[in-house]
Amino acid sequence: MEYQERPTAETSRWPLPDSGQRTVIPPAVLASVRDHPLCSGCMPHGVGFYPQASGHRMARQQPADDLLIYCVSGAGQVTYGGLSQPVEAGELLLLPAGLAHRYYANPQRPWSIYWVHLGGPEVQGYFDEIAGQHQPGIRKVRVGVHSRLAEDFQALMAAATSAQPEHLIYAANLLRSLLAYAALMRRQHQVRHATLDVARVNSYLQTAMDQRLSLDTLIAATSDLSRYHFIREYKRQTGQTPMQAFLRIKVSHACYLLDITDQSVAAIALQLGYDDPYYFSRLFKKVMRVSPQQYRQERGKN
Repeated sequence: MEYQERPTAETSRWPLPDSGQRTVIPPAVLASVRDHPLCSGCMPHGVGFYPQASGHRMARQQPADDLLIYCVSGAGQVTYGGLSQPVEAGELLLLPAGLAHRYYANPQRPWSIYWVHLGGPEVQGYFDEIAGQHQPGIRKVRVGVHSRLAEDFQALMAAATSAQPEHLIYAANLLRSLLAYAALMRRQHQVRHATLDVARVNSYLQTAMDQRLSLDTLIAATSDLSRYHFIREYKRQTGQTPMQAFLRIKVSHACYLLDITDQSVAAIALQLGYDDPYYFSRLFKKVMRVSPQQYRQERGKN
């Protein structure tokens, strides 16, 4: 299926500062390479960068081409189909042709965005790969802020400024590379935020044996996961909850101290963050099935 000529990309009229860029490729120039096998499936129509775009806004009732927006700082808002969503740094907006939408910069924290209007029969396949699923409509995808992705946009902008056919072929394949890299970063982002480094968590627990550590403090120090996902992932990998593991670490150290020292139960409890030795003894018995005193007696320590 060859690339079909489309109308000129409909960009916003936001006043472009010196540090911004906006390039729209005329339809006649696109037509000069529309039959070329290296770019007929996915072609940029326009590309740009709007830094700290205060006052930037756009509304399209029936956009003629697809649009990809990458927010690298600040924030914005997108509205479509009666829904409104915030857009934050590190997020991509995938806006397919034909679907009405509005978007604008956050008045207090105006976004900085890279964008590319694009078209061709391969675009939706790339959009599905970036989103991780086939789903009609407008999609928002978190990939994180990556200097490499920004550099890809910069390279695409440089290539798209030339009307020479060889430069447009190069620009089309830079665009393919950019889309594939965005899909890779989405997957990497999900992997980093969907798994838990249990060794890191356990190492932190070992260093906090003298504390009455809260679960929220543990999560903040060792993971980006939510409370629910942190507990679920830790239990999936270890068979116990994080706080159960913390108690076992404390009790294991208490057993060591009971074995090699003559310290009182109260002194050992205090070292493990418990002011109340009776409360500590109950926790110890819950794990070991005997009290600290019985544990010591059974091992010949008076």
